[in-house]
This record gives sequence, structure tokens and C-alpha cells, in this order.
Amino acid sequence: MSAGTAVRRLATAARLPARQKVDAVQLVIVATTVELGLRLTTLPRLARLLRVRVALDAAPSTVVDVDGLALDERERERLDVAWRILRRRPFNGTCLRRAMLGGFVLRRRDHAVRIGVRKANGIVAAHAWLELDGVSLDPDGVRQFHVLGGRS
Repeated sequence: MSAGTAVRRLATAARLPARQKVDAVQLVIVATTVELGLRLTTLPRLARLLRVRVALDAAPSTVVDVDGLALDERERERLDVAWRILRRRPFNGTCLRRAMLGGFVLRRRDHAVRIGVRKANGIVAAHAWLELDGVSLDPDGVRQFHVLGGRS
């Protein structure tokens, strides 16, 4: 990153309202925890630490437009900050990281991180997404991937 880019990013951060600055600091810490946790421990252990529910029950989810979800302004704001953080280095904004950080933001709500797989042309692919109140925040995940089901 060049010095000019760093100065622009700091100037942008300085203009944020105080509440978003606090959110950004907290979510950078949680994003760091997610990144390290995915590398150093198991997903169930990381989920317990963050109080994020990873659902492996293969329950079907509803697909609606994300704008139609019952998110309050504060939740939308925090999710926006979270997604912006994951787009920057050193973070790896893959689907699992996005789902885990989003699950942390919405942990007080009825949420679930889902993991699905598909096989196309002999290639196996995996994807993770977040659900809120039984509604997928990633309609493509529900349509294109088979949700992993756990043991009964």
C-alpha cells in the first residue's frame, strides 16, 4: 500500500461517526479472531467462541430480496462496516469469513451460518452463507449448493 493510499484511508476513517469508529475497531478485532480461528482451531470451537450458530441440519431456507429482511438501521450499518473490513488487507473476505463475521454482528437474532457443497464437471465446490430468521442473505448459495446435513 502506498503512502497516499494509507493517508486517504486514514482520512476516510477520521470522517466516520464515532459509533462507526467503535464498530470498526470491534469488527477488526473479531475479523482477526475469525481469520486466526479458521487457521488454528476447528469451526465448531470458533463458532462457540463468537456465539455464532453453524447449522448443519440441512433445513431449507427461504429466499427473499435482502432489502426485504427485517434488519434495523443499526444492524445494516454494522454489516456494512463488517463487509468493508473484509474487503481490505490483511483479511481474506471469503464466504466463510463473511458468514462468520455477519453471524457475529447478528448473533442476538435467530441466525445460522450454512455450509453447502456442489459438484459440477467433476469439481467439488463449497460455499458458506448467513441466514437470518430462516431467510438466506445469499440466495445464490441456497439455489446452487446442497446444504450440509449433520448427524442425527
